[in-house]
Amino acid sequence: MPTTEVYIRGDQIATFSSIHKSGASNGVKLTMDGVAPLGSPTTYFRLVITYPDGTTPSLSTATRISVHSWPDDDPPDPPVYSNLSPEPSLYSGRATSGSHLIMPSANLVIQTTPIAPGTLQIGPGVNPTRYEPLNLFAFPSTPPSIPCFAAGTLIKTQRGDVAVELIRPGDRLQTLDNGFQPVAWAGRRRVCGLGAMAPVRIEANTLGNSRRLLVSPQHRMLCRGWTTELTTGEPETFAAALHLVNGRSIRRVRRPMITYVHLLCEHHEVILAEGAPTESLFPGGMALSAFGREAREEIRRLFPALSSTRGTGRGVARPIMPRPAARIIAAA
Repeated sequence: MPTTEVYIRGDQIATFSSIHKSGASNGVKLTMDGVAPLGSPTTYFRLVITYPDGTTPSLSTATRISVHSWPDDDPPDPPVYSNLSPEPSLYSGRATSGSHLIMPSANLVIQTTPIAPGTLQIGPGVNPTRYEPLNLFAFPSTPPSIPCFAAGTLIKTQRGDVAVELIRPGDRLQTLDNGFQPVAWAGRRRVCGLGAMAPVRIEANTLGNSRRLLVSPQHRMLCRGWTTELTTGEPETFAAALHLVNGRSIRRVRRPMITYVHLLCEHHEVILAEGAPTESLFPGGMALSAFGREAREEIRRLFPALSSTRGTGRGVARPIMPRPAARIIAAA
């Protein structure tokens, strides 16, 4: 059976200690007590959904759902939940709607809107609609990408190759599509590089880079050539560095601490890091929420029309390669 995956925030999935039903038909009311979100608005989970052949995939009609922490460690940790089986007909169809799914066998609820701790009530009334499936399109199918370059990475600019930590707003970056474009915002963070934020090391001459390159796990690199086109149908696509790890020329490495630097332009751009084509920061959807409050406010002041789905400017500069396709290319 086919599988697909979506990504949800930590406040969109929660456990509960008990559930109580009252009423009938559209008067059914569900009350969940002891509700506790699995995470915060800035933490994420990856859902892997298996669904029957020939059906429209949804969370409610899935044959199996597993919940994984995100970002992935290397090697991946076991799922937080596995082999979950939705039962949408429970509670007179109130177990599912276009905005929620309840799986009482695991005391788990998923919702498109934030879930507050304490008590959660669903119904009574016609909204949300009973028996309506929770569509996968309610959640993004690509993970939040936080493009980060390790300090010391050389970025091609109008004044030559410059270490990323020395680049300031107003400096102009070489782009593949639009000549030299100014940096609108630059930020940095120092994090532990022993776990999920351990960098990916790309050896010289692997993806067009002239020197060894260190990037954050979800930093997307530009892939092109016949293998990319054969696998995705696109001449050029972005793939997360983590998904390109092959144990040879591209590896996860551990650092006690690492300084990551972000570069934001007016539009999402293909820029050059150590000569390799890669991306500037795309602060759309979940990605923006991964920054601290001060950084989010600063970015929103710079881009007051920032879209939660399209990010800044024209949107994503290239199609994003799904994880299975990137794994095929990594193994080639």
